[in-house]
Amino acid sequence: MDMRKYASEHFLKLDDVREGPLTLRIALVRDGSYDKPDVVFESGEVLSLNATNLRTLIRAFGPDSDDWIGKDVEAALGPVMFQGKPQDGVIVTPISATEPRAEPGTKRNGDMGDSIPF
Repeated sequence: MDMRKYASEHFLKLDDVREGPLTLRIALVRDGSYDKPDVVFESGEVLSLNATNLRTLIRAFGPDSDDWIGKDVEAALGPVMFQGKPQDGVIVTPISATEPRAEPGTKRNGDMGDSIPF
């Protein structure tokens, strides 16, 4: 196996965000190790998504990872649960969020439809 393809990748670690958050743009989402997706940022850094970060991105950008491409996130130090215990981890916060998705046939908050209410 040619290991050179892994040499240039840098997986985000706690030390990368300990001094402050990073603003990153999603370039690619791919299958990662341990049945977890990896987010590859335009900077080349990679973040393996834990369940918390995965749910955060789905809520912000939808369930289709193709819709995440080009979106900005902030990676920061924050609390995560690991084996039932809280510990420090890299957490993501969406910066460029899309409008929340409405179920077909429902109105979004503030959507009054096509009629004038008077």
